[in-house]
Amino acid sequence: MINEEKVILMTKASLYEGKKGRKELKIIRYFRHDYMSLQMLSGWFFVTISFLMCCVLWGVCNMEYLLDNIHRMDLKNFGITVLLLYVAAVTVYLCILYGVCSWRYYKARKSVGSYAQALKKISDIYVKEEKGSMTGRRMEEKEHDSFT
Repeated sequence: MINEEKVILMTKASLYEGKKGRKELKIIRYFRHDYMSLQMLSGWFFVTISFLMCCVLWGVCNMEYLLDNIHRMDLKNFGITVLLLYVAAVTVYLCILYGVCSWRYYKARKSVGSYAQALKKISDIYVKEEKGSMTGRRMEEKEHDSFT
């Protein structure tokens, strides 16, 4: 006979694995520190690429000014200004990224915890069914033995 509770739990588990659970299960594969380190490293890489692209874009847009005034500019102060802007951009972006990734990990852990509980309930149902079928088999064997 079909156990309705088992079917409902299995359907919910399957839907979770297929939709939002896929991303969250990938997140939970990592320890929190490893996940955060990986995200921060990739975030640093992408913010550096973005900053360099913005610098190139700014340089192209102001090419005429730069070529006319390159000999009058204080290149040391210009370099320090660019470096400070880079450090500020990286710091702000990584702080925001840390908060977002911490929230994602916490949310995924909570969600996967409820998914794990559903799997545990399914496992318990299977154990109960297995015990029930084993008891039934033993009784059948005993009844069979008593007839002979």
